[in-house]
Amino acid sequence: MVTIKEKMEAMRNQSTGFDYLRIILSFSVLVLHSIWYSGQTDAALRLIHGRFSWVELLVLPMFFALSGFLVSGSLLRNRLHQFITLRVIRIMPALAVEVLLSSLILGTLLTEMPIWTYLSDPEFHIYLLNIIGIIHFKLPGLFQNNPGGPWVNPQLWTIPYELYCYEALVAASLLTLIGRRAVFSAIVAAVCVGLVIAALAGALPDGTEFDAMGRRMVLGFLAAVSIYLYRDRLPYSNAAGLVCILLSIGLYETDDFKPLASFPIAYVVVWLGLMRPRPIPFGDLSYGVYLFHLPIQQTIVSQFADIRSWWLLSLTSLPVSLLFAYASWSFVEKPILQRKQQILAFTDRVAARLGARWKAGRSHLARGTRDGAGNGRR
Repeated sequence: MVTIKEKMEAMRNQSTGFDYLRIILSFSVLVLHSIWYSGQTDAALRLIHGRFSWVELLVLPMFFALSGFLVSGSLLRNRLHQFITLRVIRIMPALAVEVLLSSLILGTLLTEMPIWTYLSDPEFHIYLLNIIGIIHFKLPGLFQNNPGGPWVNPQLWTIPYELYCYEALVAASLLTLIGRRAVFSAIVAAVCVGLVIAALAGALPDGTEFDAMGRRMVLGFLAAVSIYLYRDRLPYSNAAGLVCILLSIGLYETDDFKPLASFPIAYVVVWLGLMRPRPIPFGDLSYGVYLFHLPIQQTIVSQFADIRSWWLLSLTSLPVSLLFAYASWSFVEKPILQRKQQILAFTDRVAARLGARWKAGRSHLARGTRDGAGNGRR
């Protein structure tokens, strides 16, 4: 039977399936947020909180599992400081542009406050911290009468959890767990089982649904890392993919057993991602759609009182979101990624200098210790 590694090699690392999966998941997030922020959501909410509740709950863990599988390869191909650099240049530039456009352009145009009052408000200054992952969802005087609430970009709540995933991966690398895949995978599986036991015992700490979803997103990410580490042993199988789909849905229909779906979800993502449809001709727009769609939706709702159905909000916000995502990819994300070798070369030089200073400092400290000991003996 073909293994996941053999399937990857046969594809020559062409990730077209992952590209399609990314854009489909980002479109799904856009539609789900249309349901929440359109203002007329009763029927749609009954649908997604009824028989099809698993649809809403699976989207973000799948997004994180996709990221976990792909960045695992980046971690193993690069040195640790290079991996961190690549994560920063992939996330931060487009995020910074979205935050600045929302605060400086959208906010100044639509705020109910006088401009100088708006710009001097502490909430405006705090909002800018979104650029470095300290998340704040509101801008002063903006979207005050929107039916979904005065939120500018609440989708950014996932950014800290993405950073937690990268921090966990860096910590696992420093602890040499990435090289000991059995130990790493056992730890992830043990956390999944432990969360289920804690939930059944009523011992989980109080928190919101976002806290629970955040835990499941991180577990999906780490489970996908485990699958990447075992890619030479795990089979790539359509039958296994279909079974994992059913298993994921079944576990997500329960209250307490959702963490156990982490590995099946991760396998489904890898199975779909390693399919090979035709390449998408216009680049990776998924991150841009994810970043820009909610400020666009909230703007549409605030300016057009007739748009109060989720499907109409989806149809009107999607093309605008795609336009901004294409601009983000073409003028921000892609140009920076094309310069990643120069950026990595710069970080290599910085790391080498810091390493040399560290060695020199340790050598100086060791000499001082030996001299002090010699003086003591004399």
